[in-house]
Amino acid sequence: MIEVKDLKKSYPFGKSKIEVLKGVNLAVEKGDMIAIMGRSGSGKSTLLNILAGLDQPDSGIYLYEESRITDKRMDELANFRKKNIGFILQNYPLIDSKNVAENVGLPLRYSKKSNKQRETEVTQVLDTLGINYLKHRWVDMLSGGEAQRVAIARALVQHPDLILADEPTGSLDEETEKDILDLCKRLNHQGKTIILVTHDQHVAAVCHKVYYIQGGTVVDK
Repeated sequence: MIEVKDLKKSYPFGKSKIEVLKGVNLAVEKGDMIAIMGRSGSGKSTLLNILAGLDQPDSGIYLYEESRITDKRMDELANFRKKNIGFILQNYPLIDSKNVAENVGLPLRYSKKSNKQRETEVTQVLDTLGINYLKHRWVDMLSGGEAQRVAIARALVQHPDLILADEPTGSLDEETEKDILDLCKRLNHQGKTIILVTHDQHVAAVCHKVYYIQGGTVVDK
């Protein structure tokens, strides 16, 4: 599903630059659930952003189902994300001025679907995650676990094949973390491919494979 070859990425730092990724090679099969670990600043989130089409590498190749993502224009990358990627962040950035249903439906806002179709799809994903009872609640009234479930629903509403999660349980208590990880496992069993970035060994333990970013490269341990 994903093949990354000799991916390199650096960022300007004064008159010099910081090399974050120094030749990453990675293969992900459809249906995998993998964890990417590493120290803070090791390049975990940078790699995830490149896989999501949010950032471009300096060099190297990124293939998604044999399509060369590194050659795409910005508008093509936006379409790639819309069709294929569900992105879950640690701080679940929801919009306080909108209720749960409106937040979940945001990715559908500029689609050609009717209002009724969008409402149906939002309801379906909320039902799937068992949180339809939150549909009309304002997001500032949600607990951390509820807000993360809503963020996951928003990531799933367009039925992506690939879910990218950046520290999805980092700000949750132990019990809620378990619930979110159980949800991730259930989604994986339903056929979703999941890549988790984490610093937590407990989170990584639920994945099929664990990779580490060390010295700007990915190693399998």
